[in-house]
Amino acid sequence: MAAVIIGLVVTLILEIFGTFIVFLGTIGPTIVTVLAPVIGGLLAAYVAGGKYIEGAQHGGLAGGLGSLLAAIIVLSGADLAAIMLSAIFSFILSAILGIIGGTIGIVLKGKQEDAEESSYKRKVEK
Repeated sequence: MAAVIIGLVVTLILEIFGTFIVFLGTIGPTIVTVLAPVIGGLLAAYVAGGKYIEGAQHGGLAGGLGSLLAAIIVLSGADLAAIMLSAIFSFILSAILGIIGGTIGIVLKGKQEDAEESSYKRKVEK
């Protein structure tokens, strides 16, 4: 659960920060909005560890919920229907991106554990 909260907070901060990057034109906020759930999902899965399905679940929750909260915070002055539509759309797309990030996080964590395990085996064999 702590891993999902870490990923959620990272996604939320990056999403809110990305909405205020106006000096890069429209491409800056778009890139940050796409990368935020991937980074949040990657961190959540990397911290939690486990199997691929668990990484996808942690990443999807962190990315999706972080973007959902960011949409609600950023669009707080708009019409309620527009907020809900935007928040649901953001949640679905960001959950998919978070799943991708979570899977990458598990792959990276697995490679690190494999390297640590092989170095341990070398020490034992000596």
